[in-house]
Amino acid sequence: MGSGSMAACFYKSLTLFGLFVFSAVTAQEFPDSIPMNEIRVLASHNSYKIQPTPRTMKFINRFKSLLGEENQPFQLFYSHVPISEQLSTYHIRGLELDVYNDPKGGRYFKHRLNFFIPKQRVREEKYTKLKEPGFKIIHIPDIDYQTNYLTLADALEELNTWSLSNPTHAPIFVNIELKGSALGDEAGILRLFGYKKAIPFDRISLMQMDSLLKEKLSTLYTTTEFRANEKTLQSRIKNQGWPTLGAVRGRIFVIIQGSGAQHYPSNAGAFVYGNPENPNCIFLLYDDPFQCEELTKQMRMTHIIRTRTDAGTIEARANDYSRLKKSLEIGAQILSTDYYKKDPNIGPFVIPFEGFLGN
Repeated sequence: MGSGSMAACFYKSLTLFGLFVFSAVTAQEFPDSIPMNEIRVLASHNSYKIQPTPRTMKFINRFKSLLGEENQPFQLFYSHVPISEQLSTYHIRGLELDVYNDPKGGRYFKHRLNFFIPKQRVREEKYTKLKEPGFKIIHIPDIDYQTNYLTLADALEELNTWSLSNPTHAPIFVNIELKGSALGDEAGILRLFGYKKAIPFDRISLMQMDSLLKEKLSTLYTTTEFRANEKTLQSRIKNQGWPTLGAVRGRIFVIIQGSGAQHYPSNAGAFVYGNPENPNCIFLLYDDPFQCEELTKQMRMTHIIRTRTDAGTIEARANDYSRLKKSLEIGAQILSTDYYKKDPNIGPFVIPFEGFLGN
């Protein structure tokens, strides 16, 4: 599809959006012959997360005046259904997993906040996998730890099973955010209460993660496959063009971001978010579509851009679609949301599926 037809697709989506056609669950028809950078998929943000318990929310709200405007507790109050349901029912094709390094195991087994909340005790047998060495999926250790998946391996296994059962699915883009800070890093007084510091990711731990990705994901699309004998990822695009949508159906792309991502080798299984000047970067991460408007319009032919249509429940509470409109306008290809379905506790806000690639 040329730039003119792509512009027409965006115009169609914006027109439908302006008419508030939110009830239609209709996928955009993208032919398999188009380059993969010209598709648009709906993604979930912190795809594993379950909202904190009411007792937890009540306790941390006691300290909201000390937390600053950008760290208010209400921003933690959102949940996601399991990955397979997101993929099947809501046509999600982008995921995000927050991962902590725990090479010895047990670092995040105790949930320290619960020592301060009367009548809230966690059934620790539910969390025995946290005692095992490996990569753990948590939003904020000790505070916002409710999750559909305790370990990265668990999430990858469910994703792999779904992918193999749906061999012609649209490509799935998985963000893995490496977490390099926990509450124990913030203040010595917290460490006295047992809050742990995060263990940094180094080259050794990231090679272990790379092995896990290749072991668990049968349909992983690797950087080696993308390069197609070219020296860099960008030289592949320049000399051979992007793979077509048809060529990447049934495949999973993993993109690394966060603390320590610079240690991830460029010839490994996953991709790495970077900057436009890096010849081995094809994925760009700009959470705020208003702050990257001109750059995104320039880069979308040589990169795939991920952005967010809402954040911290703020747009949902205000029923504000301005970030979605801007995300569509700039042509970002991966649009992340916490509201692929409505939350009755918040209101009517939902990102309409119209205009996104479905099956």
